[in-house]
Amino acid sequence: MPTESKWATRFVWAAIFQGGLSALLSVFLLLGEINVLPVRVSLLISTTIPGIWIALGYVAYVIIGTVGMAVTALFYHYLEVNLKRSYRGNSQLLAWLHLILGNVGIAGTSWLIMYFGYITAIATLPKSFGGAGLPVEQVEGSMVGGFLIPITLFAGVTILGIFLGGVGYVLVYRARTRRSS
Repeated sequence: MPTESKWATRFVWAAIFQGGLSALLSVFLLLGEINVLPVRVSLLISTTIPGIWIALGYVAYVIIGTVGMAVTALFYHYLEVNLKRSYRGNSQLLAWLHLILGNVGIAGTSWLIMYFGYITAIATLPKSFGGAGLPVEQVEGSMVGGFLIPITLFAGVTILGIFLGGVGYVLVYRARTRRSS
């Protein structure tokens, strides 16, 4: 009886890697609180509308990139260990695509959202706080074009990876169901 899942192990390692990047990102954001960055991130989040994008990107990365990868490992473990099924052929390709596209996609999406929020928030922050004091509409309107397509593409890559992983899961699960009936 197998006690270890190859795919669960891969997703656990992905979660560990993403968790390490989350920790480094957290340290970077905390260093901003002691004036290593030009403007404190907490100030940007609490006083500017674009600062919300920083928080949104951060939370999305931690939840999907780190926690999501760890939880996904449970699905693979269930199939490979509990149901004694293995990924072969097309289902193995789908699992690889899930792992790679899901991880690259969420990192690209969330980090670009955070960066967009950061530079936009600095531009809209009042001059008295160290920003440029520009109107939000002007800044977002002029900057969003350069970020919208890459963010959308990375989000699409994330969704595609998750979808393909789901298709692979269903294929492996249904193969198990057909054999037992």
